[in-house]
Amino acid sequence: MLVLGIVLSACNPSQAGPPVPRPIVSTAAAPTTTAVESLSTASDAAETTAPECSAALCLVYHIDPDASWANGDPVTAADFAHTVDVYRGSTAQGTDPGYSLVGDMEVMDDKTLGVELTSRYGPWRNLFSRVLRSGNTVTSIRELESSGPFTFVEWVEGDHLTVARDLRWWSATDPLSGDAGGDIARIRFVFIDTLEGMVDALEAGEVDVIVARPDTTTVERLREIEDVGLVLAPGPFWEHIDFHHDDPLLSSLWARQAIALAIDREEILDRTVRAFDPHVALLDNTVWMSNTTNYEPHFPVEHDPERAEEILTDNGCARGGDGVHVCDGTRMSFVWASTNDDPDRAEIFDSVRDDLAEVGIEIVGDFRSPSGFVTRDFLFGGPDQWQMVNFSWRAWPDPAPTNPTYFCAEAGGLNVNRYCSDEVESLVGSTGSIVDPNERASVYNQADQLYLEDLAVIPLYQKPDLMAWRGDITGPQPNFGYSSDLWNIASWTGPSSLVVALPREPTTIDPMSTGDDMANLILSTVLYGAHGMTPSLDYVPVLVESVEVIEGRS
Repeated sequence: MLVLGIVLSACNPSQAGPPVPRPIVSTAAAPTTTAVESLSTASDAAETTAPECSAALCLVYHIDPDASWANGDPVTAADFAHTVDVYRGSTAQGTDPGYSLVGDMEVMDDKTLGVELTSRYGPWRNLFSRVLRSGNTVTSIRELESSGPFTFVEWVEGDHLTVARDLRWWSATDPLSGDAGGDIARIRFVFIDTLEGMVDALEAGEVDVIVARPDTTTVERLREIEDVGLVLAPGPFWEHIDFHHDDPLLSSLWARQAIALAIDREEILDRTVRAFDPHVALLDNTVWMSNTTNYEPHFPVEHDPERAEEILTDNGCARGGDGVHVCDGTRMSFVWASTNDDPDRAEIFDSVRDDLAEVGIEIVGDFRSPSGFVTRDFLFGGPDQWQMVNFSWRAWPDPAPTNPTYFCAEAGGLNVNRYCSDEVESLVGSTGSIVDPNERASVYNQADQLYLEDLAVIPLYQKPDLMAWRGDITGPQPNFGYSSDLWNIASWTGPSSLVVALPREPTTIDPMSTGDDMANLILSTVLYGAHGMTPSLDYVPVLVESVEVIEGRS
């Protein structure tokens, strides 16, 4: 069992503003190793006496003394424990799998909860990303008790959804940003399914804020509208080119090297997203996105077509009469698959086709509807279906959900390209039990470096997203990586009532599911968790003051 009675003071309650996350500090203890993550000050952490942990990992949550629900009742340890029970019993898509590892829980007092995990769990900070009121088993925003700055008012399906500021909200500041509280009293979400329609509504004064995927025409229009703020920032989807590693030629590193050297990635950006956002940079990591603190560039290849052709020649390839290299009797000709719904993907194909033709490599395009592209027989099929493919992956704030893309056993599943490296798989797999977030990020980067040195894929860029708003609103700052662009809405100032346009209406707004970006955005205004995320994807405390992380038996 977890011995908890001696840990009651981990933070200074008089500290102004939100505490700053600190790295885990290990302290020697036998037979357990104890670590305390202090979300306040170093001196506070030093004064904390760590409990013993007989489980694989123990967490002690110290809930903010002021945190309360919309009716004024305090957020308690019982609410946290109830949240575990609800999520653990949920089958909703996207539920954090970490809840299944929770063993015993101990309510030490109203504001302190001890949690035992049956195995070490690297993404432990994702637990309690949303906390539910004790006794509340509903799965609809209509009945949720709010812990955020706004409460649900009404949802007229097909038209709008409204939330209003909780006048008794527990925090004098915005816990996520640390800024002073704002004065937005009401938000009405409307759903406009075309980007042109959104801009029309903003220009006409019918909406105050829009969140969408940009294009050149839209950005140019927005820049011409007087007194409108506009931000373009890297979004959560990243574009890439995959090789089919079961293909006889592409299974050879030299063939992938020749292709990678021939492709001018900078030219691809110039022909696509830089048309409206000249600041888009190449993405050189497949785990951490460029706007995160853990990002390190690892892609090892720069554009060098002369070297590409040298590699082909050195490996016995020679141009045939049509100018395409023949290598050991096989033409360097590959089926390039992608979707037909994105004009940028047509530009990517044209750019790569021209680059590869220069060095004697041919690609033949196979563009399909999204529904025809993402099928078991095609995208997840063998090299007889495609040899190179261009699409995008979703990057999650914590990379754990994407781990299977690096696993040999997932070949043909989430591992679309069939790349297999025991070393990469071992490193990525080990992150599940690394508790220290800095060490865990470092191991992910080691794996990514090996993955890209082996040219498993060619990363291109993060798709930009846009946020635009009326000039009399102060505070908007996109958090596209976490799909909660209203993450700091508690600190916004401006008109008392806002109309926010979203590109589509959620079918449901269910805290049990994390897969719907629009639902997540709306939920972010009403329901808080133990931690939240800044735009750089740093974790900050919200409903907690601190969490003690105690490493127990191995």
